[in-house]
This record gives sequence, structure tokens and C-alpha cells, in this order.
Amino acid sequence: MASPGESPRKGQILRDFALNSLRGPVVRLADYRGRSALILILSDEREETRQLMRDAADSYGELRAKGFDVLVVMRSPREIATGSGRHPDLPYPVLLDTDGRLHCELGAMDRNNRDAAAVYVTDMFGEAVGIYRTAEGEKLPVIGEVKELVEFISFQCPECEPPEWPV
Repeated sequence: MASPGESPRKGQILRDFALNSLRGPVVRLADYRGRSALILILSDEREETRQLMRDAADSYGELRAKGFDVLVVMRSPREIATGSGRHPDLPYPVLLDTDGRLHCELGAMDRNNRDAAAVYVTDMFGEAVGIYRTAEGEKLPVIGEVKELVEFISFQCPECEPPEWPV
């Protein structure tokens, strides 16, 4: 795990968190551990981020079939007020980080304390395999890049290895 005050790096396990969802119940990262790999999108107000969210919604069935789930975390009340989080076509949970702690912890805030998008792709144990942080000057991935990473992680799972043959 990353040290407190340090954003996670590849190979580290994301710290657990619990946030309210727009649909009501509290969602915990631990709810997905051992059950599903994860694409975690920490949003900002840029069009590229909204496009990634829409593309993830369009690919949601395909991602779920590969053992992945999607979570979006929004911080800005303006994002919520404009309807980004209430879009009826988003089939995955949208979570509220109203105090910005999770955005800060995961490197999704710039030097001026404004939202900056970040995407974490984890395996089913919560280990970060792919990290994209716009606050660090990185571009957000397009859904095709995310799908390639999903394919890679799917091939790495222990259940996917061929069985050992008796000698």
C-alpha cells in the first residue's frame, strides 16, 4: 500500500474507502476485492473525462464479462448539478467525494486544489496495474487503451493458467 500522503504507484494496493453513491447505498472498495477487478475513474469537469465515462458505459457489458467493474468518483457539486452523475445511461455506481479526500489521496487534484481526472485499473485484489493522472501531466486513456489493459490483466489471473499435468 502507498504511504499516507503519497499517491499509489503501479504494483501497490489501493487503500480501502467508503463513499455514498448517487443511487443511495454506501460503496466500499473492499466490496470488490477478490470479486472483481476494477476501473476507477476520478472525474473532473473536462469533456475528455465525460467521454471516457460514456465510453465505459457503452463497454460496460464487455468489461463485466471480463471480470471488471467500473466506479466513478465525483467531487464537484457543479458536476453533480449539471447532471453528469445522474445520467441515466451510466450503468455503474457513481460515488460522491464531497470533501475531496479521496481525490487528494489518489492524486486527482492539481497544485491549485482543483479536480484533475485520474484513472486506476486494478486487478481483483486491488493492485494498481494501470495509473493515469492528469495532475501529473498524463493524458487520460481512451477506452481502447483501457480494454487492452483489461485483456492483459485477464490473461494474468491465476485461474487462467493451464492446469499442471501429472508426470
